[in-house]
Amino acid sequence: MVKRSVPVLSVLALGGVLLVTGCQSNSHSCVNGKCHVTVSGAGQTVEVDDVDVTVSQINAQGMTVSAGGSAPTTIGNGESSQVGPVMIKVTSIDGQKVKFDLN
Repeated sequence: MVKRSVPVLSVLALGGVLLVTGCQSNSHSCVNGKCHVTVSGAGQTVEVDDVDVTVSQINAQGMTVSAGGSAPTTIGNGESSQVGPVMIKVTSIDGQKVKFDLN
């Protein structure tokens, strides 16, 4: 009985962790200095090509982002802006998921 309860508790604990962290995720891919980044959930920092990019806010109009220690900049959906050492273009926003290109 003890051997059986330990795996069940481990599975339950793991499931709880997945539920808590499931609302925030990020991914990126880079080719020839152009990176496509997806961030789900504000308040995250992603390292992209050795630059720390922090997405502090996401809403239907755009996102607030800083890069390489810069001041936060708000970029509208479909717009581009120089943020610290990089150029960022917001390509789509779906709820709390934002996609952007970074050069």
